[in-house]
Amino acid sequence: MVDAAKFQTLILMGVAGSGKSTLAQHCASALGWTYLEGDDFHSDAGKQMMAAGQPLSSALRQQWVELLCQRLQQQKNQGLQTVLSYSGLIQQQRAQIRAAAAAPLFVYLHGPTAVLAERLSHRSAHFMPASMLQSQLRTMQVPALEPDVLWLDLQLPLSAQLKRIGLALDMAEQLNDCANKITEI
Repeated sequence: MVDAAKFQTLILMGVAGSGKSTLAQHCASALGWTYLEGDDFHSDAGKQMMAAGQPLSSALRQQWVELLCQRLQQQKNQGLQTVLSYSGLIQQQRAQIRAAAAAPLFVYLHGPTAVLAERLSHRSAHFMPASMLQSQLRTMQVPALEPDVLWLDLQLPLSAQLKRIGLALDMAEQLNDCANKITEI
């Protein structure tokens, strides 16, 4: 169980199609925290690789994580509360993110492959094709023994996800207000 002691950073993670960016944007808006989209930190070369259906090389993934860590460290140094969405596939790299962020809570969005594939089939205007899902699933090192990770079923309605995160952050009121305004699709 996650300890709700004054988190300063909320990190939403999961494979493509898990809904992490959408959920992160709602959390950041409701909490008034800075939102960082992990995809914005990928290099052009990394985006081109993924767009071509090739997984990131270890070197490119590490460079990406280092950029995320630098930004999280800046946020921490400035005392800014932050919401980050990123895949979080590799445990050792999650440890780097954890060390760079101020008092983080990770939220792992998980669910059936068929649901992820269905979501990706409807996604447009994103550099990563649906064909990359299997690669991400193979690479994902599930955060089974990481105590600061809240597991959320990606099939839950967005409003229910927000409410559960609110409880974990001990900020239920802010996120419940946001959840109550959502019209589920």
